[in-house]
Amino acid sequence: MTSKNLKIASSFTFAFLIALILVYVLAILKDTMSWLSCALGLATGWAAGFLLAPYQSEQQRFREYVKFISVFVSGYLVSKIDRLFDLWFDPEHGPLLLHSIVAHRMLICVTSFVMAAVTTYVGRKYVSFGPGSEQPPSH
Repeated sequence: MTSKNLKIASSFTFAFLIALILVYVLAILKDTMSWLSCALGLATGWAAGFLLAPYQSEQQRFREYVKFISVFVSGYLVSKIDRLFDLWFDPEHGPLLLHSIVAHRMLICVTSFVMAAVTTYVGRKYVSFGPGSEQPPSH
């Protein structure tokens, strides 16, 4: 087995195991917001994986997307971070992060994001679909 095939097999096997664990936890929680947190993590992770491994024809366009996203994150989101801390540390209800359902939802979202980003990255970087397929840029 080549190094490339090992990377592909191990990445997809690990992603499959994580997906099974996520589905098991989501089934036990029986919480619609947890499913939506998982969907959010998967969708944003998938998009991040695309941005991390652009094909040659996508490089210029993706650079523009990354610039736009970084401006948005550095501007709008950073300006709202104080409100986020106000919500997380609500004096009336205590720190939200200590509520198990909130922690579950956040962990599910982050785990889904990482799983989708890595799987998409590995798929775009190492998997080829024939001699005419477009390949990611070589670094």
